Amino acid sequence: MNLIKSIGIICGIAYLDSIEAQPGINGKILYRSKWFRPYKKGKTILPNKYYDRAGVYVIRSKQTKKPIYVGYSSNNLKRTLYRHFQIHNDRYSRRLVYDKNKYEVRIYRTGAKTANRLEKFLIDKLKPKNNRAKYPSLFEQGEQEYPYANFFQQYSVEEETPF
Repeated sequence: MNLIKSIGIICGIAYLDSIEAQPGINGKILYRSKWFRPYKKGKTILPNKYYDRAGVYVIRSKQTKKPIYVGYSSNNLKRTLYRHFQIHNDRYSRRLVYDKNKYEVRIYRTGAKTANRLEKFLIDKLKPKNNRAKYPSLFEQGEQEYPYANFFQQYSVEEETPF
């Protein structure tokens, strides 16, 4: 698998049903899930083992299939992801709340140090509309194209089985 195809897969551009594990430099592999609904019958889908895992998540519209938000957690992927689908009464914290029936999610399991960089890479590549306020420079014209691409040359991708 070549680098461009790997980056496309990391960014969700090539929607493949399954991907074989390809050992990268130093044997590093990124694991990603298939797109899934965050809730089933009112209960969270993501297993509890993700409470203490680092990773990146992409939220996309079920209708348009376009990513609208990319986020990461360095230590609690499940809690961070599900905050986006829960209404809260904190007047000091403003957060977009997404309708759990109108959106799908994909997660990438990474290490804590990699999660922040992968988030920026995916934002730069996918340009989700709700990330403009967080990283405005990634949306400006004239910026270096994909400044984080070199970082991911050492990784390959493996798709995990659904939950």
